[in-house]
Amino acid sequence: MEKTIKYFFVGISVVGCLLLIGAIVFSVMVTSAFGGFDKNYSVSELKSEYFSKEKEIADLINYYNQIKPNDYLVDIEFKDNKILNRLQITTLKDSSHQVIYQEWDVDIRDLQKDSLKSILNWDVNDIKGLKERLDKANCISVEDGEPIKIGFKRSGLGMYSFNIFQEIQTDRSAFKNRCEYVLVNRNLMLEYGGGAIGPQCFSKQELN
Repeated sequence: MEKTIKYFFVGISVVGCLLLIGAIVFSVMVTSAFGGFDKNYSVSELKSEYFSKEKEIADLINYYNQIKPNDYLVDIEFKDNKILNRLQITTLKDSSHQVIYQEWDVDIRDLQKDSLKSILNWDVNDIKGLKERLDKANCISVEDGEPIKIGFKRSGLGMYSFNIFQEIQTDRSAFKNRCEYVLVNRNLMLEYGGGAIGPQCFSKQELN
């Protein structure tokens, strides 16, 4: 009888330990999935990152402008050399500006399929060149537009980005008084945005 009780409590203890370990592992996995271990960058750190790679970022933008398709806006983010974290294509052929393609975890080889190649008109070397320039700039994405957005790093549910104004006449005031933007100068605006549950924000101290 005593042995039975002993084994019972041992069994309960083992099950309890396994449940505790499982809960800890699950908690770590969820935290990691939502970027809980990602680095948070201050405004001063982002400025430093940008100016240390200003030449490489300019080269990246020049290259992208050479290969970008006519009549479409492309938002492309690389996960690695083989997979795109996301790809979105918006048509400019009419006033609706509809998103005609939007996918996550895209195999880079898919860009050579007729449906995408007819739009992007990128060959293997074009894609390789874009990835190489992103790596040199220590960045991960390009989103066409004015300003053009260069994705720097993901953090939590958002992304830190460098918005580069290419047109003198662009109205910069449209981005003022919004907590996800910091206008550094006439050419550069920092952004912490893209959250799935609403806009991310820089701290109030950094915005003042």
